[in-house]
Amino acid sequence: MTEVQICPMRIEDYDKIAQFWAKNFGNAVSLEFDSRERISVYLKRNPELSTVAKMGEDIIGTVLCGHDGRRGTLYHVAVSEEYRRKGIANEMVQRSLSLLKQEGFGDAVLFAHLENTNAVQYWKKNGWGALSNILYHYKPL
Repeated sequence: MTEVQICPMRIEDYDKIAQFWAKNFGNAVSLEFDSRERISVYLKRNPELSTVAKMGEDIIGTVLCGHDGRRGTLYHVAVSEEYRRKGIANEMVQRSLSLLKQEGFGDAVLFAHLENTNAVQYWKKNGWGALSNILYHYKPL
């Protein structure tokens, strides 16, 4: 059996990553917003920080990771349902957080949809606190 590989996200894997996101996030991830072009720019701006888990040639997990110069941010953290509870998410997240720390960042934030109770519980269990004093605002340009 092939072992899970944890490695940097590459734009060459975009088609498989987009399929993975569509399957695992449904409408919660906009492939228009996260187009190949935009993800390519993001990966160039934040080299090596984003992580994928692969089983052979298949993408089974992702962490989109970057920073704004002040703190790190994680997006699109997911593992295929059949591979959950095997430490894959922890390994991917730790890889990305370690790289942020090497670049001098002392903290990171992430986004989890409130209705995704499994994710909310996962992050809480793994030491992430909710910022109750912040309301995230959005405006299309």
